[in-house]
Amino acid sequence: MTPAFSSWKSLDPAVVTRLPESPGVFEIANLVRTVLFIGAAPESLATTLTNQLQTPNALHARGGRLYFRYAPTEDAERAQAELLARYGDHHGGTPPPGQSTSSVEPRPQRHLKAV
Repeated sequence: MTPAFSSWKSLDPAVVTRLPESPGVFEIANLVRTVLFIGAAPESLATTLTNQLQTPNALHARGGRLYFRYAPTEDAERAQAELLARYGDHHGGTPPPGQSTSSVEPRPQRHLKAV
């Protein structure tokens, strides 16, 4: 069952502090609403998204404004698993970019030869 999501909102501290203190799921996306991360808040949407804002991670390193939408639900982990499975079905089994646990390999440095 798909949770009833809110409209997309800017991922700003002022907006996040007005969220309900209830469990739920959320999606974080870029300007064109490409989902980058699907999260679960087992206790409080406001607290979980505040922690997400304060934790430096790959989402913040992408640059540009981020947006989110949320859906209150009592079983956040189950709803998150369903959303991730649905995302994987539509994207060839790959998780959202921010969900990936694999680290990005650093690019090899190139040395220019003096001619």
